[in-house]
Amino acid sequence: MNNHTIIIIARILITPLFLYSGSGKIINFTDNVLKTPFGDMLIGRLMIIFAIAIELGGSIAFIVGYRVKEISLLWIFYIFLTSIMFHQFWAASGPQQAGQVIQFTKNMSICAGLLCFYLLAREPQKS
Repeated sequence: MNNHTIIIIARILITPLFLYSGSGKIINFTDNVLKTPFGDMLIGRLMIIFAIAIELGGSIAFIVGYRVKEISLLWIFYIFLTSIMFHQFWAASGPQQAGQVIQFTKNMSICAGLLCFYLLAREPQKS
């Protein structure tokens, strides 16, 4: 198997995470809005709409290989911010802290994989 095929397979393997999360935000839109720090305010709704666009739109583009470098960086930034907002292990205790540490470190591991995609993505050809 050549490197190009392996990279395509890897892109296909990472995107279900974002497809599942984005579609879940559509299905449970109101619940997700209420989980934001802004609750049912306009900014909370906009945050979820933006998250859906990042997760679903980014997944489609990532699978077909469109702007992989840019999407990798966007997803890294997005994952880092959402990890800080929703997996605050430093503010938890007991079993809840252990769960939050796992979620946070899992997300940082995904960021490490996305950094590899960033490094391996082909630059657009200049005419």
